[in-house]
This record gives sequence, C-alpha cells and structure tokens, in this order.
Amino acid sequence: MRLTLLIPAFACAALLLSPNAMATTYKTSQELVLAQEARWLSAIVTGDRPVIEAILSKNFKHITSNGELLDRTQEVASMKKEKFVMNATQQLVDIEGDTAVIHGLNTITQDGKVLARERFTDVFIKQNNEWKALSAQETAI
Repeated sequence: MRLTLLIPAFACAALLLSPNAMATTYKTSQELVLAQEARWLSAIVTGDRPVIEAILSKNFKHITSNGELLDRTQEVASMKKEKFVMNATQQLVDIEGDTAVIHGLNTITQDGKVLARERFTDVFIKQNNEWKALSAQETAI
C-alpha cells in the first residue's frame, strides 16, 4: 500500500523538477509580469487611479524621462485620462526569485503622430502572489 502511494508522488516530483516544467513556470511568470505591465500602461492612459493604486507597491518610485523623482502618492495624484496611446515593444523580462525587471521601448503616439520614444526599466516584486510595481524609469530617445 505504501509503495503504491509513493510511486505517483515520485512521478509528480520528477515532472515538477524536469527542465520543461521549470521552463513552463518561468514562461508563465514572464507572461504574468507582462500582463501586469500592459494593465498598468492601460490604466495610465485611461487615468484609472484605483487600478494604478492596486499595481503600485507601497514603496514605489518613478524617475521620469525628465529626471523627476516621484513617489507613489505623487504618481497616483498625477494620473488623468490621456489622449495619447502607449505602445510597449522590445520587452525583455528577467526574473530572479520574487523580483522581475522589464526593459523595453515605449512609443507614445497621438493621432498617428509619434510624441515620444522612451527606453524604460520597470521593476516588479511579487507580494501575496501578485506582481507589484516597485520602480519605473524612462530615458527619452
């Protein structure tokens, strides 16, 4: 009886530790971080403060492309509905433990015209099984 219970347990453990299973978990984590990033950008454009508040960690800091340092309270207070569209591309996600870093390119357009292009780095931390933004920084190009 005991051997019968152990064989499925060993099979499950082997599956969980296989390289393919670990790659799937990593890919899933990347997808979750990118989904949170997309949700955040959308909330910025629509001025959705409750969503932004839910995404930002309590210690969030933002260095804008103008070099201004904003804390969480200042960031949330600055949110309003925008007329522009943000398109994040070239996103690379690195995850180490409960920390994720996204490097990417954000192209900001309005009425089909490019207003700005910015390289960005966003840092997320996993809290209570949810990815929260800890830091953001943009550099104008």
